[in-house]
Amino acid sequence: MARFLVHCHSTGRRHFDLRLVQDDLVRSWSLLKPPPERMGERRLAVEREVSHLEEVCRPVIEEEAFGAGKARLWDGGEVAIDACIPDRLILVFEGTKMTGCYEMRRMRG
Repeated sequence: MARFLVHCHSTGRRHFDLRLVQDDLVRSWSLLKPPPERMGERRLAVEREVSHLEEVCRPVIEEEAFGAGKARLWDGGEVAIDACIPDRLILVFEGTKMTGCYEMRRMRG
């Protein structure tokens, strides 16, 4: 099992950052709306660069796309990677707000 964090990042444009923490590396996605809370809801999640854990645990986070701004913890907990196949990542979250199975798909134009 790995950990996950969801930060509400207040910058020029408020957004949410989903972060999966494995060892000391963090994979991140930016969401312009809160993560879905009901089955069937969809969100655009833009994958960000891989970073180190100490970089994302600060109260103020600097992002190239959105700028500097305060980041507050919105949710966190455990996450299991159920399947990792090309263009698809299936995650099972056990958090306070995010629970259950979520699917991340890589979209191509």
